[in-house]
Amino acid sequence: MRRLLTGVDDEGRSCLVETTEVVPVGVGDDHGVNVARVHATSESPPPQRPPGQGALVPVSLDPGVLRWIVVEHEPFDESDGPTTASTLHHTDALDLVFVHEGSADLLLEDGAHPVESGDLIVMPGVDHAMRAGPGGCRLVVVSVGTPPPT
Repeated sequence: MRRLLTGVDDEGRSCLVETTEVVPVGVGDDHGVNVARVHATSESPPPQRPPGQGALVPVSLDPGVLRWIVVEHEPFDESDGPTTASTLHHTDALDLVFVHEGSADLLLEDGAHPVESGDLIVMPGVDHAMRAGPGGCRLVVVSVGTPPPT
């Protein structure tokens, strides 16, 4: 499993900040139980999101309130031309994304980042889009409302 942490660069553009392997390790005396921390916040509600450049897709959650959804992107068909399953946008939430099935390109302002089944994406309200792979993709998303940017 990989964790992809997104953020913004010095010019305010969405970018990939870090990619790390997620390796669960044993916990205490519980043999056969392995855990890996993927992401944690140190405050509640989570920190405010950065201002976005793309369209705002309002998740409409009060700060600290969460929603759990499944998003399915249909397969990318090259005969339709260079289209994306979504357009550049940002949310008013911290989105924790698990690529459940398939593959896609996570499109940030610094370029395309291939993701596949098992990958974990942390998106603190940054501009992004998804272009599904040839077999489509299914994402499991937990969104946590954040305060608006000041």
